[in-house]
Amino acid sequence: MQKPTNRRKRMMRFIALASFALLTLKFSTVSAQSIWEGGSIENGQSLFNANCASCHKVTDEVLAAPGLAGIAERWGSSDEMLVKWIQNPQKAAESGDPYVKSLVDRYVANYGWMTAQAVSSDDVKDIMAYVANPPNVEVTANNNDACPTIDNAVEAEEEPNMLWFLMLLVMFTIIALSASGVKRSLSDLIAEKSGEELLPDSSYLDRFKSWAWNNLVFVSLIGLFFVAFGATKGYQALMEIGVYEGYSPEQPIKFIHSVHACENEVDCNYCHSSANDSKHAGIPSTNVCMNCHKAIKKGKINGEEEIAKIYAAIGFDPATSTYIDGEGNNGHSLPQDSYNGEPIKWNKVHNLPDHVYFSHQQHVVVGGIQCQNCHGDVATYSVGRIAPVEEINGLVDKFPGLIELSKPTLTMGWCIECHNKAEIDMADGGYYMEMHDRLKDNDRGNEELRRFLEDDKITVKEMGGWECSKCHY
Repeated sequence: MQKPTNRRKRMMRFIALASFALLTLKFSTVSAQSIWEGGSIENGQSLFNANCASCHKVTDEVLAAPGLAGIAERWGSSDEMLVKWIQNPQKAAESGDPYVKSLVDRYVANYGWMTAQAVSSDDVKDIMAYVANPPNVEVTANNNDACPTIDNAVEAEEEPNMLWFLMLLVMFTIIALSASGVKRSLSDLIAEKSGEELLPDSSYLDRFKSWAWNNLVFVSLIGLFFVAFGATKGYQALMEIGVYEGYSPEQPIKFIHSVHACENEVDCNYCHSSANDSKHAGIPSTNVCMNCHKAIKKGKINGEEEIAKIYAAIGFDPATSTYIDGEGNNGHSLPQDSYNGEPIKWNKVHNLPDHVYFSHQQHVVVGGIQCQNCHGDVATYSVGRIAPVEEINGLVDKFPGLIELSKPTLTMGWCIECHNKAEIDMADGGYYMEMHDRLKDNDRGNEELRRFLEDDKITVKEMGGWECSKCHY
């Protein structure tokens, strides 16, 4: 009777051991999957944006480091090593793990060491859950209704086309001459049948002179009309010399202001960095473009085509996110002759004559003029353009404080009118306060100051803004 009992005990021990082994295997499987499954996608997105997004994308696209798409399938080490790799990459490399060593050999030379991240194993779990299930957000062109885009194409004014006018004039002249010839032939035919003398032979010019003399009043009115029309068109043509409202030159790269300034809220001074400190606003170098486009390699409207021109100018390989050093291909995915190394030749839009002095610093810093008062609502433009004065005046409600003007943009009358309307805060210290004190210190100055303050304001004109030498060399 003892043997069955021992047999049952051995059987029970076997079942217990087998159950324990199964449970251990089950828990180890859960542990193996726990780093990739079960995490919070929402929390993982927040952690990814805070710790990873500056270098990695959740796709296979290279940013400042390789993309993380498919990392769960290609990670070749333990979960603990993944956590250690994220928390302290160099310490993980010192462990001698062969997969981590392969990562170091493959990526560190090009991208450098990953920065250690202060995240826990649970945080890593949430990050991996987000990487495995990123939100599918499709970006479409102009999906932001708050950022409408004014196209660079400027509609022509509806004026009579001179070519059509000339064609009609020639056509009516031919008809008139033909009618005159028909009339003369009919007159000769009637005269011949009635036995009367035929009309004498004469040229078209002689006939016209005779007709004009016989219809002197009508011809005088027609002549007066053409003189007035010619004088009006000539005056309009002369007044348009140097007026370039709506001018929008083609640029080497289709830079869309509305995407940068409105949707992405890039400040004007980030690209035009010297507008507050210099005579010129400045044109950004390619290095400024690369501050963003080393990471942003695809535009929402023109895709990769236009951004590729930036890479061609500076010598950047988007596939590896590295720069070409000019000595051979250096393992880059694209041939070196794809990069021309030439600066981007932007075409200037707001271009004043050489004899005109204009300082951005004086107008922006001292005068407090808003960018939109001269350039219009640039955040709604595609490429740069000279905004018509009517368009700028329409922005008063959107940008309080704009000075409404009537003369064409960038003309002398426009500047003179602005100096006549722009007010100066004499109590704002600095340059104008010093002038204010000088006016108060002498009798003549006091008289001028009282005259200036009759309308309770002092304009730029009253402070010398209409003196020729202020703007002209």
